Amino acid sequence: MSVTVPTPGRPREARVDAAVAIAVRDLLAERGYAGTTVGRIAARAGVGRAALYRRWRSKAEVVFASLVHPVELGDPPDTGSLEGDLVAVAQIVHARLTDPTAAAALTGLALELRSEPALADALEARLFAEERRWLAAILERARGRGEATAAADPELVRRCLIGPVALAVLYTPTAPPVDPRALAGLLAKGLRA
Repeated sequence: MSVTVPTPGRPREARVDAAVAIAVRDLLAERGYAGTTVGRIAARAGVGRAALYRRWRSKAEVVFASLVHPVELGDPPDTGSLEGDLVAVAQIVHARLTDPTAAAALTGLALELRSEPALADALEARLFAEERRWLAAILERARGRGEATAAADPELVRRCLIGPVALAVLYTPTAPPVDPRALAGLLAKGLRA
């Protein structure tokens, strides 16, 4: 079950979020990451630039949120086991990062984040923090069930889970994709040890 925390100001319009996500995908397919701008996204989605900037702080953030995950993730998967939860997360990551549009945008996004440390910090503080929150909740549940004894660092777990999938997409796009079940199973074994 997903819990939505109310935010100050006007409520978000799902119509705007959906129109922006479609615009991002279409523009990336037509123009690539470099040719996709906030102005073009706003025009294609039929919304004002201000509407975009109320939701996202940069082009990188709107692209990431449209292709990978939104700013708010809700509750993490709860399958009843550490390995099951990690498999569920790994499958979500794999599906989103290996999507052809996301995979194509990932290179441009990675270059932009590398060249603009402030932008990388902003994504770290908003979007990657949500991923850590998810994993912290999964790890806490696993400790409560006695499946994990040590306090694992959610950031290290995040990097171990997402890193191999992202690296495969970026560096070996023609190779067979990383198996999310095997990756999560290996990570779960390490956390139980």
